[in-house]
Amino acid sequence: MTSLWCAAGSAPSASRRISRKMLPASFMPRSVGVRAFAPTHSPSRGRVVLARRALHPHSPHTTADPITPDGPRPFVKVAELAELSAHGARSHVHLGGRHVSLINWRGDVHALDSLCYHAGGPLAVGEIEDVDGRACVSCPWHLYKIELETGEKLYGATTWDPEKGALVPDGTKSVGVRQRVHDVERRDDGWYVRLRLDGSVESDKYATKDVPGISGARRVRVPIEVG
Repeated sequence: MTSLWCAAGSAPSASRRISRKMLPASFMPRSVGVRAFAPTHSPSRGRVVLARRALHPHSPHTTADPITPDGPRPFVKVAELAELSAHGARSHVHLGGRHVSLINWRGDVHALDSLCYHAGGPLAVGEIEDVDGRACVSCPWHLYKIELETGEKLYGATTWDPEKGALVPDGTKSVGVRQRVHDVERRDDGWYVRLRLDGSVESDKYATKDVPGISGARRVRVPIEVG
């Protein structure tokens, strides 16, 4: 038996270190060696589930669907039911070599790449906003709005009004999918995620980068039966 490692807990790379001034105080890592956000109970920001210290390399495997080298990608258990049972709850994991965040918004749990496609910012800790009835997470760096369900980047369009001689609002529009989203299942023993990796999505280029708090999330070890 060999193992596919989904590791986390390494220090941020020199090319993408984040100053403490760049994140809200409530999301600062609690201590050296354990990169985890302090909890916040603001309904708009949600409650962050604290990340555990990285598991030892010889820790037990997680629960996963049967895996074979040529088979479909498995659903992998990434969280206990209680961790994501509340509205606004969040959990960050390192799965299949990439950082993935789960967010419970109004009873629906969504999974998406943790880091923003635009510049690698900590998207998954952003405010959740309603954009024309669509739940979006707003990146703390540049306020890009990403729809939780689809990964589309939304923006408020404008058009020129010749009578007013000015730009006026022209509704909400989408530039298309920019953030990769993943499949989520709620089972009796916990929350499961299946990575959706078909094609190319812009967030792929930052999916393996390390960011304090997010990249300090628990690692998930998945066994692969060979032969």
